[in-house]
Amino acid sequence: MKAIEFPNRERSDRMSTIAGREPDPSRRQLDRFFKALSDETRREILRLLERREMAVGQIVDQFDLSQPTISRHLSVLKQAELVVDERRGQRVIYHLRENALASGVVGYFGSFRQCRPQLSLLQQRDEPGTRGVGTFKTH
Repeated sequence: MKAIEFPNRERSDRMSTIAGREPDPSRRQLDRFFKALSDETRREILRLLERREMAVGQIVDQFDLSQPTISRHLSVLKQAELVVDERRGQRVIYHLRENALASGVVGYFGSFRQCRPQLSLLQQRDEPGTRGVGTFKTH
C-alpha cells in the first residue's frame, strides 16, 4: 500500500494523519528541536549566541554564507523556540531562549529510563541562580 504524501506538512504530522490521529503539538515541537540541532551551521549559531546576544549582521560576519541563508537558519532556530529575536531600532538582535536547550534535551531523554539517573545527577548539580537544567518531569 502506497503512503499518502502531504508535501506542506512535517513528517510527524503526515504520519499522525495517516494513522487517523491529530498531530501531537509537543511531538511537532520536539521534531523542530531536533531539526534545528541537525545542522552544523545552526549548532554553531547557538554556540555564538551562548556567549552573547548578536545582531543578524554580526552572525553573518562569522560565516562564509549569505545573509538570507543565515536568516533561514535563524528562522529554524526560532521555530524550534531555541532563540528569541528582538527589534532594536533598525537592528534585529538574537539571543538564546533561557534554558531552551536543556529543557529540550531533558524533555526528550527524560522519557528513557536509562537516561533518568544521569539527568538526575545534572539536576542535582544545578544551583539556584545558575543557568543549569532546573526541574524536569520524566514520563
